Amino acid sequence: MVTENIWRLSPSSRRDTSSSVFYPRIRFRTDDGQDITTITNTGSYPPAHHINEAVTILYDPQQPYHAVIRSFAELWMLPLVFSGLGLLFLSIGAGPIVWKGLRIRKIAWLRENGRRITADITHVGLNTSLTVNGEHPYRILCQWLDPAVNQMHTFKSESIWFNPGQYIHGKTVEVLVDPTNPHRYLVVTDFLPRVV
Repeated sequence: MVTENIWRLSPSSRRDTSSSVFYPRIRFRTDDGQDITTITNTGSYPPAHHINEAVTILYDPQQPYHAVIRSFAELWMLPLVFSGLGLLFLSIGAGPIVWKGLRIRKIAWLRENGRRITADITHVGLNTSLTVNGEHPYRILCQWLDPAVNQMHTFKSESIWFNPGQYIHGKTVEVLVDPTNPHRYLVVTDFLPRVV
C-alpha cells in the first residue's frame, strides 16, 4: 500500500526546486508476518502512485527494507538509461575503428575491381575543413570527363600530411573508380613517399 508521497529534490539538483520529485512511501507485510515501511528509490513528477493505492512489490527476504514497486520504471528505467549511455560511448569509441575497417575494405575492393582512369589534376592544396592537432592535411583535386555520357567527375584524394606538390610530376593522376558507382573511388597516391 502506498501511504505517502515524499517530496524531495532530485539528486541531480540541490537548489532548483523545479527538479523536485515524489518518492512513494510503501507499507507491506512480509511472508513471515513482519510489517515494513520504506521509501522507494525511484521518484517521479507528478507522483506515479496515489495514496492508499495497492501496488505489487518485490523485496529481498534477507533485507526487506530494500523493496521496489513492480513497475516498468522501478525495474527497468535505470538499466535502460545506463545501457543507452553505454551504447552511446561504445559507438563513439567503436565508430572510428569501424570506419577505418570499412575504408580499408573499400580501398582493397577498388584496387582489385576498380576501373583505372586518368584524371587531370586541378588543384593541390590544404583541406581547411579538417584539422588535427592544429594542422590541415593536403589534398589533390582532379577531374575526369566520362566520354560515354559526356559528364565531368571531380575526385578528391585522401588526406596527405605533407605537401605533395614537389612529388607530382605531370598534370594527371590515376583514379580507381567503381564501374557501377563513380562516387566510389580512390585517387591513387602510391607515387608519394610514405610517412613513417
